[in-house]
Order: sequence, then C-alpha cells, then structure tokens
Amino acid sequence: MKKIFTILLMAIFLINGCQKDFQEDPVQPAPDGPRGRLQVKNQVIRVVQAPGLKTMHSTRLGFVFTLVAEVDAPEVNGQIVQATHVAIEGNLAFVSYNMRGPQNLGAIDIIDITDPAQPSIVKTILFENRDINTLGFYNGLIVLAGQDSNGAFYGFIDPDDEENTLEVHRLVSHSAVGMTISDDLVYAVSAKNGGLTIIDAEGNEEFFAFFDARSVAVGEDVFVLSKEKIQTLNGAEILLDPNHIQNGSKAELDLSDQYLFAAMNRGGANIYDAENLSLVQAIPRPVIPEDSDPENYVTNSVSFNDPLLFLANGGAGIAVNKRVWNEGMNQDDFLEFGYFDFGGPLSSNYVMSRGNFVFVATGLGGLKILTFIEDEEGCSWTMETAFGGSNAGGGAAWWYYFDNSAGSTHPIYAGQELVEGAFVNYTDGIMTIVLGPKMVLQDVSEAVKIQGYNQGELPSSRPPAGLFTTYKGNDLVIEVPYYPYYVIHLDVLVCK
Repeated sequence: MKKIFTILLMAIFLINGCQKDFQEDPVQPAPDGPRGRLQVKNQVIRVVQAPGLKTMHSTRLGFVFTLVAEVDAPEVNGQIVQATHVAIEGNLAFVSYNMRGPQNLGAIDIIDITDPAQPSIVKTILFENRDINTLGFYNGLIVLAGQDSNGAFYGFIDPDDEENTLEVHRLVSHSAVGMTISDDLVYAVSAKNGGLTIIDAEGNEEFFAFFDARSVAVGEDVFVLSKEKIQTLNGAEILLDPNHIQNGSKAELDLSDQYLFAAMNRGGANIYDAENLSLVQAIPRPVIPEDSDPENYVTNSVSFNDPLLFLANGGAGIAVNKRVWNEGMNQDDFLEFGYFDFGGPLSSNYVMSRGNFVFVATGLGGLKILTFIEDEEGCSWTMETAFGGSNAGGGAAWWYYFDNSAGSTHPIYAGQELVEGAFVNYTDGIMTIVLGPKMVLQDVSEAVKIQGYNQGELPSSRPPAGLFTTYKGNDLVIEVPYYPYYVIHLDVLVCK
C-alpha cells in the first residue's frame, strides 16, 4: 500500500467511518520520592562476545555505549510490573508496563531525557485493572493499548491532565499487542482472532483481520507480522514457519527506507528488502547455553538505528549488529559485534533505539537507558582516579576535598586535570555527582567512594580509599549525612 493509499483511506474514514463511544476511566499518579525509581549510573557498557565468551571487548564497532540510568519497574497494588514498550516524542520518553500472568496491572512512566546524562521521571501513572502493552504519542496525547477484563482496548491520556482521565475504546480480540503512529493515523494490532485497526484523527476506525497479529510497521507500505506471515495491505506477503513465533510472545517489526526487520522468536531475525520483500539476510536465534531452556533464548524485538541493529534475544541479552558494506558482494551485511555486558545474565525482551539513546526492557528488572557516541576520531578512554572538590589536599599523592562552607557545588578532577562539565553538588542531604560528557565510571563494584569528616578530622594526606565508610557503590545520586568536609573518590574512564 503506497502513501497515496493512506490518503485515500483517510478519505474513506471521513465518509464511512463510525465514531466510537468511549468510557472515561480515571487513574491515579504514583507517589514518587526525591530519588524515585531512577538511578543515574553513567557507566561504560562493553560490547563483548556472545554469552559464555564474555572476555573480548569489541574494538572495531566504532561506538562507545554508556549506561546512563536504570529505572526500577513500578509497583501496582504491591506487585512489580514489567516494561513492555518505549516511545520517544521530543525530549520525553514514554514507557509502558504490564503484568506477567493472568492479572491485569499496568503503568506508564514519562521520562525527561533533555539532558542525556541526567534523565528524570516527571510522571508515573498506575492502572489497577489494565495491562499496558504498547504506547505512542498522537496529537498531543499519549495513546496506549493493552488488555483488561473486557478484552483488547486502546485509549488516550492528556499528559498535562492532573486527573489522568483515560479515554477507552475497544478493539477486536482479547489483547492489543502492537502500535505505530504515522501520517496522522494510529495503527493498532490486536492478537488472536484480531488484526489491524487504523484510527484517524476524528476517531474513525477501519479494521483488517489478521490471524494472531503481533506487530505493525508503516512506511511506503503497511506491514503486519502475524504468526504465519508478514503481509502488506495491498496483498503482498512473506510466508513464515508457524513454529517460529511463540504463543503469546512479543515478536516485532522495524522499518527503514531500505529494509524491513522482523524479530521472529525461535526463527531469529530476518532482514528483507522493503520494496520487493526479498530476503536480504537471516540472523539465527542466539546460542542456547547447556542446561538452559531453549524457549528463553529467542529473538523478541529488533530496532535499527543506522548503522546499528539491536536484537533483544531473551536470556542471551541484547545483541549489537552493525551495517557494513560488503565490497565483494556489492551489498550491505549486518555483522554481529557482540552483546551488551551488564555484568551478568540479564533477560531482555524489548529494545528500542532512537537518536543516540538505547532503551532496554528487562522484564521485572525494569528499564535500562543507554547513550552512545561515535568513537571514530581517536578518542582514547583512559583509566583515572578522580576527586570531587575545589580544595587540594596535602601530602605527596594528589587529591581534592569538598568543603561545604565554600559552596554546594564543586568541580571534579581526574588525573590531576579539571574535567569539563563534571561537578558534585550537595543539597538537602542528597549528593549528586555529574560526570559530564567525557567521563564515565569504570565497570567495577565500588567506583564511587565517599568519606565524610567533621571539623578537625580532615587528614593531612590522601586517605586510603579502602577505608571509606560513608558510602561505597556505583550510585551517582546518594543520600549522605551532612559533614563539613567530604573526600569523594571516583574510579573513572576519561575520554582524551
């Protein structure tokens, strides 16, 4: 279906569409403390060989990834929900959550990503009787879809509405599982005995039946992934092995101007020519470790952010691929460079990358927010010891300390050099460490060490980091008792 068909379809809506009745469903914002569920990390994340071989850092990828923050999944009625989808609109990220199993519980987080190094949750909305499986942003409203006791639904919430009133509309099937927004139309996908529903700005709907639909992608054509095929609205189709798509699982499409990407669970990921639907490349499912459940090692989600291709491979984690031109074959190849190394096994069922962000949903482990920069200009990352503070300490070894009487904000020095854009702030019992764009924490267990000192207790030489007792860990926003002085010792990597 070409774009001109979308215009014709819009006209059909305006002539024949039926305005649906809706119910108003009031929901409540979630309480959030001063630190909340978002923990700033700013740690370099290596891309390493596949699970079982996590020893070699991929130096040829040409990008450096930083784990900016981790967002714990919210609790609804005392139970932890799991992240399902992320949508980006301007400087805001919208995150949806649902409940694994028969219960219907959900949530939405709105996260401000204006400063990539300091994201923050600005609003959380809880749903005590609905799973939120997917969401987007449409005409100034959050549009969301999922399921409740009455089956599949989609709805709208004004993010500025203090009452958080949800406008609910019904879809065919028991659950809405996918959504995309394009050309002022909402494309919502519902699962078994459902299909694709296209909604215009007036609320008019057009329904197309698909057997066990999972995902939709919209470009020059409209592509729908179901258990048995990938099909366009103009009738072109790609038949799939029906044993590849798991029952009730996430399986997704992504689209560029040139390629259609399909995550197909047991079938791994396929890359097709978006114009003629010919197969360009097949990427197999991840390797299944010995004595592991094969059903946990499947490809659930795919996201292309040229030239990087990210695959959410369940228990194997996030695979990082890169589009590389094959001169001999005169075509693109998508090469796997490795997996994100989060320090241990971490099941990942959803990934989305836009701009210089990567969002990873880890089920009950919540959401991870990463940023990345190109590393093609010879940026040399060196290991350094850093100290936060304006006052130089005594003794043979260099160090700095933080003097509360001299102000609440002080710079950070690494390798005896002032780091641009980096500082430490202490206000109302909260110490905030901002590393800036050219410094990240080392991948060690206690990269941040803080020792507080009262008057007359400040040492005459650099204190041994191993004896610090006020705080040890990897947080960058920390509740710390008041002291007149602090020594803030950081193990960092600095881009020089």
